[in-house]
Amino acid sequence: MRFLHGKLKAFTGEKIKVKISMPTRVLIMPERQFNKYRENMTYTYFGGQKDGEYEFSVPKSGTWVIVVEKGTYANPLDIKVNVSKEVAVPKAIESEKKSKKKKKKNQKQDENLEEVNEGGAENPQSE
Repeated sequence: MRFLHGKLKAFTGEKIKVKISMPTRVLIMPERQFNKYRENMTYTYFGGQKDGEYEFSVPKSGTWVIVVEKGTYANPLDIKVNVSKEVAVPKAIESEKKSKKKKKKNQKQDENLEEVNEGGAENPQSE
């Protein structure tokens, strides 16, 4: 079996996108499983027969191996592959951004209240 492969470090929640030019098997696996794959042993993987684009969400941080099978030695396929990774925004950062937005919104509301109080009503004790 002929194949293309590459390693990619990824963290939990990140997405790996694999674009292929023709239908073939796309396998994504940890390094340990890739060693079993190369030695023709039983292995586990994510993916399978794909066409076009495959998007994979990383379940566990670590080094992942992307394998794209090119056919047999007697009949290799000419496949073009593009691999990209989308970085996930950690939940702590996401919630921090939300809390900053709420604080800014509350500050704006407070400023609006001050403006109304300053210029709006007459002071009833001035009579």
